[in-house]
Amino acid sequence: MTEGTDEGAGRHREMADGQVLDALRRAAADVGAPISAERYEHVWRDYDGVSSARLIQRFGSWNAACTAAGLPTNAGRTAYRRGWSDEQLVAAVADYLRSDGASGSYAGYDEWARATADAPSANTVRNNLNGWANAKAGAQALIARDGG
Repeated sequence: MTEGTDEGAGRHREMADGQVLDALRRAAADVGAPISAERYEHVWRDYDGVSSARLIQRFGSWNAACTAAGLPTNAGRTAYRRGWSDEQLVAAVADYLRSDGASGSYAGYDEWARATADAPSANTVRNNLNGWANAKAGAQALIARDGG
């Protein structure tokens, strides 16, 4: 049995992997599979499961947790471009901030990047520009310098 504390539940949880995977399977059956970590995060309490972050800790990744539960996984990106310059990353965030309906949030950028061909991932931006706040500030400065 694996022990852990799931702070989101506000109580100590002692659950076997089989129990948490069963909760994931039940959520996916109701919500639809493949289920994203983001979608699961909104419903996990309804299935007496553990948070998506806890599943990732236990299984190493979201896809690994889904695979362990016998669920299909999202294919992810078919190609990954490495070696983004800081300027390219800032420009991508600026493009996002200029886009219709942009909230300016990290989650909003992540959604935009997944739907935008050749956009750097949200994690790449955050990791290479020392956090989302720095990335956004750099993009806002670029927008101001370019006149909008």
